[in-house]
Formats: sequence, structure tokens, C-alpha cells
Amino acid sequence: MLIGTSTGGPAALDMVLPQLPADFPWPVMVAQHLPASFTGAFARRLDRECHLNVVEVDQPMLLKPGSVYIGKGDADIMVAPRAAGLIAMPVPAKADYLWHPSVERMVASALEHFDAPHMIGVMMTGMGNDGAAAMKRLRQGGGRTIAEAESTAIVWGMPGELVKNGGAEIVRPLEDIAATIVELVSSHATC
Repeated sequence: MLIGTSTGGPAALDMVLPQLPADFPWPVMVAQHLPASFTGAFARRLDRECHLNVVEVDQPMLLKPGSVYIGKGDADIMVAPRAAGLIAMPVPAKADYLWHPSVERMVASALEHFDAPHMIGVMMTGMGNDGAAAMKRLRQGGGRTIAEAESTAIVWGMPGELVKNGGAEIVRPLEDIAATIVELVSSHATC
């Protein structure tokens, strides 16, 4: 599962991630636009509040179900193959992308290594359009996408762009996003 967020995102993640159950069967990657000085402390705080294991991706880490991988600030987070399996890894920020960690780059790298029908993309509050194009490709490939509703987003830029470009399959207020994720993952398991 892939989550992208920016302005207002820490509070949105504080609401959504603690609602995911301890037996959540998928790894969760998060690109939250923050500087490097904040992402480590943010991940540690979320780890104390969540049923899932939450870590900052400051080195290559094997993607495991039931873990949340927060992209290190001022860098990007990407999926890459290794002998042991797929990993989340930090990579230097690339000038082609305006915001970091880049949602666009994270989702694009995941699409290279996972089949879209086995992924969920979630776009929450944030300024700009980071990730909207890649999440639209995710949906076009058969993946599921959720955009935060304008009524609850601090800034409806990122989720709004996903809605406008036709990439949002589902639009939900913030308080309903976790339940929607769990429902989608549960229905996927029974397919």
C-alpha cells in the first residue's frame, strides 16, 4: 500500500495509521513531504501509537507485511529488488521532482515491481500535484485508489488533482479512510 501526503499530512497519518489492525497483511510505504530532521522522530512517535511497526527508511529495508515505511525527509523512497525480496530504500532527491520524499517517484517505482491490481494508493491532504500522475497509472492498471475528500483535507491540492485527473476511484473523508483501506484489503484477500 502506498500513501502520499504533504501539508497537514502528519495529522492525517496520525488518524489513519493507528486504525490499521495489527494483522494488516500488506507493507505500507509513506511519502510525507518533511525535512530529514523531522521524519525520524515522526516515525518513532507513530510507532508508539500504531499496532503496526513504523520505521523511517534511512537504509534499505525488506518490505514486510504489517510494517509502515516512512520515507526519510530530503530524500526519496523507492521499491527495489534484492535477493531476499523487495525492499524500501532511500535514494537521493532528484531535481526532476519538486517535493521530497516524492510520492510520484515512490508510486512509479512500486509499479515497476508490483502488479497494480495488488496495490492500493491513498492520496491525502497536501499542496500541489505530487503523485497524481503515477496514482492515475496505478488505477488504470487495475489498482485501487483513495483520495481524501475536500471536506476534511487541510489542503485539497494533491487529492484534488487525483480526483480531477480521473485517478481517484474512491473519495472519502479522513475519518473513513482507514476503514476503507481495511475493506479493500479484505475483499482483495477473498478474491
